[in-house]
Amino acid sequence: MRKGRRLNHGGLRLVYRKNGLGYSRLGLAVSRKYGNAVERNLLKRQVREVFRQSDCHTLAIDLLLIPISKAEQLQNAVQEFSSALSMIGSQGAGKKGHA
Repeated sequence: MRKGRRLNHGGLRLVYRKNGLGYSRLGLAVSRKYGNAVERNLLKRQVREVFRQSDCHTLAIDLLLIPISKAEQLQNAVQEFSSALSMIGSQGAGKKGHA
């Protein structure tokens, strides 16, 4: 993912890159700096559900989500993630090469 495109949206950083597989994949890197285990797991469950319900599967991208703000500073992480997904979809997942 070093050659992926980066998008900072609110308190989230998304790194994405075309994968050439025909479907999209999601990776989550939520460190302990984000919050306690309950907050981290809640964020991951909610983000996975938004990703499943989105139409980004046709883009065939690998997507890595990294929260860069703490849980108490990041009010609507799921809403920010869904709007960031729509931004990526409107950009066409960028022009970077395959994995």
